[in-house]
Amino acid sequence: MKFSKAEIEAVIEASPRTTVPFNKLILSDTHQVRPVGSTSKMSIAELAASIKESNVLQNLIVVKGARGLFEVCAGGRRLEALALLIANGDIPENFPVPVLIVPADKALIASLSENCFHIPLHPAEEYTAFARLAAQGKSVEDVAAAFGVTPLVVKRRMKLATVSPKLMAQFREDKIGLDCLMVLASVDDHDKQEQAWAGVPEWNRRPDYLRQLLTQGEIESDRDPVARYVTVKAYEKAGGTLRRDLFSEDDKKAYLLDAPLLDRLATDKLQKKAKQVSLDGWKWVDVRVRYNYDEFVKYGALRKTRREPTEQEAASLAELETRMAALNDQMEALAEAESDEGDENGEYDKLETESESLQAQIKALEDALSVWPAELMAQAGCVVFVGNDGAVALKCGLVRPEDWNDMAQAARLAGEGSDDESLVSLPSPKTRPVHTDKLMRRLTAHRVAAVQAELMDRPDVALAAITAHLAVKLLVDGYRRHYGSDDALTVSATNTHASLPSEADDMKTSAAWQKMDAERAAWAARLPESVDAIFPWVLAQEPITVQQLLIFLIASTVTGVYGVERSKQSTDPLAVALGLDMSKWWSATGPSYFNHVSKGRILEVVTEAVDANAASPLAALKKDAAVTGAEQTVAGTGWLPTVLRVGMPEKASLSGDTDEPPVANGEE
Repeated sequence: MKFSKAEIEAVIEASPRTTVPFNKLILSDTHQVRPVGSTSKMSIAELAASIKESNVLQNLIVVKGARGLFEVCAGGRRLEALALLIANGDIPENFPVPVLIVPADKALIASLSENCFHIPLHPAEEYTAFARLAAQGKSVEDVAAAFGVTPLVVKRRMKLATVSPKLMAQFREDKIGLDCLMVLASVDDHDKQEQAWAGVPEWNRRPDYLRQLLTQGEIESDRDPVARYVTVKAYEKAGGTLRRDLFSEDDKKAYLLDAPLLDRLATDKLQKKAKQVSLDGWKWVDVRVRYNYDEFVKYGALRKTRREPTEQEAASLAELETRMAALNDQMEALAEAESDEGDENGEYDKLETESESLQAQIKALEDALSVWPAELMAQAGCVVFVGNDGAVALKCGLVRPEDWNDMAQAARLAGEGSDDESLVSLPSPKTRPVHTDKLMRRLTAHRVAAVQAELMDRPDVALAAITAHLAVKLLVDGYRRHYGSDDALTVSATNTHASLPSEADDMKTSAAWQKMDAERAAWAARLPESVDAIFPWVLAQEPITVQQLLIFLIASTVTGVYGVERSKQSTDPLAVALGLDMSKWWSATGPSYFNHVSKGRILEVVTEAVDANAASPLAALKKDAAVTGAEQTVAGTGWLPTVLRVGMPEKASLSGDTDEPPVANGEE
């Protein structure tokens, strides 16, 4: 038989309301809907705190039982919370509890009424209510005590209430998950919250990616080496602004917002170490917050020499080496015995631990014997900086270009009249390249994008490329075995396509990049969201679909961005196989090329692309006008800088090639 809401309400309306001492109440095992013990202990503690603060606001539903007792058929959580308060000594055992007494044959109906027709509070309303309590003057601690939660929980719920109303409305409609809402609440700017949410594609609305967007330009206190070196305490003491993430697992984590102040504090702190280092006899000591390889790549390098050990050091080293040799003999003998009997007592592990200790002692002694040549230190220097571990680091023995001659002379004297190359390494003088590092990276990035785009239409070349790659990895120089990997395959891959816009600011306007990006978006939309579901999904696809996906993935890994012009590029074999014509993907314009080279180079290009007569009028113009004229003159000729041509000669006539090793995709 079904009961309407009106019929159930009539039963409740006709029942008397009164109070009953707590010690006269028992939980019914026949008249209630919820099973005993189905409520979490945390919710009971919170409810108990609320009752202690505000009393029992809603009556329990009971029926008369035997021996003057009353059986609770609705309100079991409140009964359990009251029992907890009595056990804690907060209320007496005869505490008057408001109840509604219903007939026994109507008890189950009343229990259903309370549970079925009750509309639970949406979390959004809960967060807003906490914020209102604070607005009324309630302290965080008072609210926490009233609801039986920690102050951190209260702060988090109040923080969630500050999310943009537009986003909170989506949260109520289940269009935003709580995990993403917590990330959005970590910043106070509503516009920034809304822009970040709108900027995340629906298929990639993950908390980690959302956090990455919201924290751009901010410095993480627990991850940034400089922040760890300075410390948040020192940064705050200096007046630095920061933002704390209440939803971080580590309540000490903060986002530092004043990068210049952080760098200044780090520099001041590093100066103390620099003063100590300067006493060692170096010509100069520079302080850098971070060591920039490109800044010092042109410097020479002084090498350490091995001094003669003292009598005591020689004796210690000989003793350690003797013990090491004996230990190796023991380990070898034990390893042979283990094959038959095993090593139940772990003797081999003990010997291995002792061996590692001896090796560390030998290395420490050898390091102490390795010293900088005192007679050459006066022509070299050191850089003091913050290392990746958040501690002070040193880069010593650097020789500035202006000191090369003096260093070479000092090295000859130190080597008794001969040029002792073991003491110092000085770069060879180089001619100035025609193309800057930045322009070279820009051009080669466009070449990589073009190879990627064309590779998608040539599965034969793509499959040959990956096969050759694996053959080199696994067959050349013998068979190499790999240990300790949980992966079924040991093929590594890097999505180089995503990094290309950082090399060329006009990359996203490139047809090649747009073709790859559209393909990436299409595949991302087709793949299952769960990582574990991808392999079964691929297995279920038609072979042609699997091949198309593989070809795209292979294309996404093509690399070959360089900062210097080279006679050979890693993309050359692919470019030849594809018959790559870069004029289909790139053309020389002011923004793409002419703005980044000298006026003399502009005239060379026009002469090569057209003739000397076309270049002659441009010689009298200023750089801006020459750029415009060159762009118009070269348009339609298909001219390409040497670096973008396929089948490039060993030495390009206009490029100023060097034989330096490449810097590929930002990796040194």
